Amino acid sequence: MELDVRSVMLVGVLLSALTVVLLTQAGRSFPIERRRHLRIWTVALVMQPLAWLLLAARGSVPDLVSIALGNGLLLFGFAEMCRAVRGFRGLPEQPWRWWGTVLAATVLLVLFAEVWPHYSARVLVNSSTAMVLFSGMALALAPAFRFGGFSAARFTGAFAAFGVLVAAWRFVEHLLAMRPDGSLLEAGPSDMMVFVYACVGVTFLSLGFILMHTERAYDDLRKLASVDALTGVLARNGLVEQGERLLSEARRYQRPMSALLIDLDHFKGVNDSLGHEAGDRLLQHLAERARLVLRGEDLLGRLGGDEFVALLPSTDATGARVVAERLRDALAHEHLRVHGMEVPMPLSIGAAQARLGDDDLGDLLKRADQAMYRAKRAGGDRVETAPAS
Repeated sequence: MELDVRSVMLVGVLLSALTVVLLTQAGRSFPIERRRHLRIWTVALVMQPLAWLLLAARGSVPDLVSIALGNGLLLFGFAEMCRAVRGFRGLPEQPWRWWGTVLAATVLLVLFAEVWPHYSARVLVNSSTAMVLFSGMALALAPAFRFGGFSAARFTGAFAAFGVLVAAWRFVEHLLAMRPDGSLLEAGPSDMMVFVYACVGVTFLSLGFILMHTERAYDDLRKLASVDALTGVLARNGLVEQGERLLSEARRYQRPMSALLIDLDHFKGVNDSLGHEAGDRLLQHLAERARLVLRGEDLLGRLGGDEFVALLPSTDATGARVVAERLRDALAHEHLRVHGMEVPMPLSIGAAQARLGDDDLGDLLKRADQAMYRAKRAGGDRVETAPAS
């Protein structure tokens, strides 16, 4: 059974209109700062039913309106989708680049519709422009394949790449068998495939784009749960999750791993005498100095209050003590000034090396915590190392 071109266009109109409604409703559930690219995509979708109505009206309206304006609106919608995807990925949107491409294509469509009428020439213009626009979308989402990005981004990128292939098929078919006369209502196999993709496929692209926003929202929530808002270091949940991974790798490759449990001496006194704002600044200062001392592969997290943990992969107890002394020395020489006063920052640090008998990260942190309390009982501002066995 052959598909009727106008029936496909009608399906495209209905699907585009329905997708606009769904996209508008879904967009309201996202934070305001996340809605901009959804609004751009929604504008792109609004162009689609208008374009298909004009294209389906071929013969009832002047060809210039149906061909040039209809195809121009269709391509403009794809250009806005490309801009929305690039903006979502944090890339320059370059609106004039995409709009200029569509404008140039529309001018050529006018020429090949009114001045030098040629059906296949119009198809070549349309197909090549669509390939450029869908390639822009696919390339913007390519990092999702290389770095294990959002699965929705991979789906959307793959579907955009499929759009490039469909447009290329139509381009090659008309390039090899040019037809001066004809219209889209007399569709061949590649023409019909393009129409089905442009009508129905845009709905799948839109669903993928919405899912990209949803996955990013979930990722933001996960990061909020795993990062300490005050200091920017890992929160307890994130520290345990990544720490267990480091411990598992240390066991697998038989490498040492150590932990430092860091506690600010006299923190409560600073809070009581200078206020909580001063206490917060003290914690932030500690986190900043610790990041400068630690290596890139080390993990720094805040357990709560004034207790911090540093996890040191490929580091034995001796190396951990060296790092701890370096950190304590850094804070001793970098006092924080609060209300014009220098606030000393003595640290009690417990160091412990992972053992083969440790069941999980908790066992390692417990021994580091015990060593830290020995440092406290010995007067503070010192490093203690947990026994090797």
